[in-house]
Amino acid sequence: MPSKSSARLAALTVAAVCSVASTIVLTSPAHADGVRIHDIQGTTRVSPYAGQKVADVPGIVTGIRTYGSSKGFWFQDATPDDNPATSEGVFVFTGSTPTVAVGDAVTVSGTVSEYVPGGASTGNQSLTEVTKATVTVVSKGNAVPAAVVISDRSVPSRYTPAGDPAASGSINGLTLQPTKYALDYYESLEGMNVQVSNARVVTATDPYAELWVTVKPHENATKRGGTVYGSYDSQNTGRLQIQSLGATADFPVVNVGDKLSGTTAGPMDYNSYGGYTLVANEIGTVKSAGLQRETTKKQSRGQLAVATYNVENLDPSDGTFAAHASAIVNNLQSPDIVSLEEIQDDNGATDDGTVDASVTVNKLIDAIVAAGGPKYDWRSINPVNDQDGGEPGGNIRQVFLFNPQRVSFTDRAGGDSTTAVGVTKVHGKAQLTVSPAVSTRPTRPGARAASRSRASSSSRAGRSS
Repeated sequence: MPSKSSARLAALTVAAVCSVASTIVLTSPAHADGVRIHDIQGTTRVSPYAGQKVADVPGIVTGIRTYGSSKGFWFQDATPDDNPATSEGVFVFTGSTPTVAVGDAVTVSGTVSEYVPGGASTGNQSLTEVTKATVTVVSKGNAVPAAVVISDRSVPSRYTPAGDPAASGSINGLTLQPTKYALDYYESLEGMNVQVSNARVVTATDPYAELWVTVKPHENATKRGGTVYGSYDSQNTGRLQIQSLGATADFPVVNVGDKLSGTTAGPMDYNSYGGYTLVANEIGTVKSAGLQRETTKKQSRGQLAVATYNVENLDPSDGTFAAHASAIVNNLQSPDIVSLEEIQDDNGATDDGTVDASVTVNKLIDAIVAAGGPKYDWRSINPVNDQDGGEPGGNIRQVFLFNPQRVSFTDRAGGDSTTAVGVTKVHGKAQLTVSPAVSTRPTRPGARAASRSRASSSSRAGRSS
């Protein structure tokens, strides 16, 4: 079961290379007439028309988003230019359910804006869009511009260019090189109608009606059908998030190694949780790979079994205790020591100063016993309230479970979340100064709330049309 945070690694990577994009300076004049979408998009990540009003920009509606706080539509120029660095599509933010339909030929007047998903402080790159728009429908029932095929051959193997030293390392002002860098390639398609074909799924469908595929089946591939994150020097350039413009209930339920057979197509978007995203109005048929959860070999009497397990922001109100217990007992074969990640405090996201997690941990231990496992003992350190990351108010921490019939825990008083542990030499052997303990006090920023819904996946606080 992948962690919610690990499923967002692609977005974090994009944010890392765009981290100086948090301040966008608009120096353009106030108004521009006679421009096309490719003029608005320009050849860099930031529109040369940002902050300007544009009038009567023509195009064909290719997709409509009717949910969440990012309502609007995409439209695309049916007469493209010959520059591969300029996108022919753009999003029109309406703030309410659009009145246009796919296939409408429209002209749009409004203000060109650079919107940063998640806010400027995230370091995410911006999306070029048109806001405060006036839309005129010229005709209906027109053919939608053909989708650009994203494939193994079209996506470059190099991930991103080096930042501009004159701009503090930012890549925002660099001319896009879509045949050389993957991020530039995806950016050159921002807002356009795109498609992938017969794409292998590399993550299971998540709770927010999202999944990820790869268009490069041999890139960092695993035996079980996934894709391994290599390093900053070995990025997964073919990995792409898939969302849907349709009903959540119709979104496919997939697992790693499955395939979306046929065509998956829709506008190219970008969001703070997934990076570049194909927002599909057509999704391929799921072809299951039949992946089953692995089951490890039971340790022998002379072996010590140690496992790590992420319980994904577990608190007493969750309904996942039985599933976690079953995985620990049946799939992990009741390890002697289990290092748990993301145990929340006893009232979860309620931010009232509670940091103790005894109720959460003991409820999990009882579920393990009910599933046929041992009666584990446990140790942990309570974090400082609202300081150690995770869902606000949840106070996640690590917890050691250990089977007292097989192992024992050496306790040394004095450990807390603000006292760093030391190592001393006692009778010729290494010994911790306190136990349990933390090595350093974490300072990472809080992660997103676990309650994020599909409706807020592209949310924009404080925005209006």
